[in-house]
Amino acid sequence: MKDKLLISLGIILLLITTVGCQENSTNATNSLSKPEVSSLDNSEGNPAEVSDTNCSAINPHPIAEGMTETFEITYDEVMTLYCDGYAFSDILLALETSELIDQSPEALLARLRTRSWQEIWDEFGINP
Repeated sequence: MKDKLLISLGIILLLITTVGCQENSTNATNSLSKPEVSSLDNSEGNPAEVSDTNCSAINPHPIAEGMTETFEITYDEVMTLYCDGYAFSDILLALETSELIDQSPEALLARLRTRSWQEIWDEFGINP
């Protein structure tokens, strides 16, 4: 577990370093807000629908794609969590932790709103 966690954290840091500078700065500083509608539907002048999984300036996002190759999760599921305000590093930790215990990644991320990862791991007896 410790080796896998260290490798995953290394991958996250590498990807954040190479991809993070390409992110939209508004999205990076305000990741908890929903994306703004910036285009209009040509037929009626109404705002166009914005997908809840298209909140990144990079599409498709290589970090999300990498998670889908390693874990049983779809690209849309990863991007939905990301667009809901969770960092890719937290999504990855939730996916790894969910493989060790009987909790879904979504349930673990919900716990993260009021606890740190260390507190969550301590609660479930995980020693990373």
